[in-house]
Amino acid sequence: MTISMALFIFSAQLLAYTVKGLIGFGNPLISAPILSMGLDNVVITPGTLLLDCPVNAWITWKNRRSFQWRRILPLLAANFCGVIPGTLLLRFSMPWIIKTVLGVIVVFLGLEMATRSLRPVKPDRKDRPWLRLVVSAFSGVCAGLFGINMFIVAYLQRTAKDYSEFKGSMCFLFFGENAVRVVTYLVTGLFTGPVLLFALVSVPAAVLAMALAARLGPRLEEGKLQKAAIVLFLLGGVSIIVKSVLFHT
Repeated sequence: MTISMALFIFSAQLLAYTVKGLIGFGNPLISAPILSMGLDNVVITPGTLLLDCPVNAWITWKNRRSFQWRRILPLLAANFCGVIPGTLLLRFSMPWIIKTVLGVIVVFLGLEMATRSLRPVKPDRKDRPWLRLVVSAFSGVCAGLFGINMFIVAYLQRTAKDYSEFKGSMCFLFFGENAVRVVTYLVTGLFTGPVLLFALVSVPAAVLAMALAARLGPRLEEGKLQKAAIVLFLLGGVSIIVKSVLFHT
């Protein structure tokens, strides 16, 4: 790994984890499109997982009393079923195709977040268990491919009774999915030398980002932070689509 590549990885991860520290989610939506400009997802996704797994484990433990086990375990099982085919696609698909799909997904999630306030949830809205399972399985496929498990989070945000339930459910799903991906990636041989180097460079960026977020968070408005993050999501998604489609790289 060259010094310029190490600085590129460090800078992208610093930005991504600063956003995660400020708004609580979204780091792969920022880092994956940026890093895809110089690296393949077969390096980015497993490398980022090595950072996310311990972070989500800690958050899960802190919010362990907020889980609704009977509601979450079926979602977690469906999520697992999606992780396996997603991992196989990551292992064997052409990089430019994966990057194009990644760009489309990031843009879609950015638009969903930007327009969420225009689609308020009705008080009498009925929950559909089958839809939760389908969304969770598809979210697992995206997690296996890109490390992005945001579709089920978007669904939980709309159906949870309160923020405490949402936060506890989200963290538990993230940790469970991370654990399954670690095993799956080990079995499929995705934790290669370049992946470990990527993770090694990313660790100090993530630590510094958490420290920056802790200092900046109390001084910034959450609404403005989320809007800025959405802009970054959209710009990153569009840029990677253009690059991968035009240059097949």
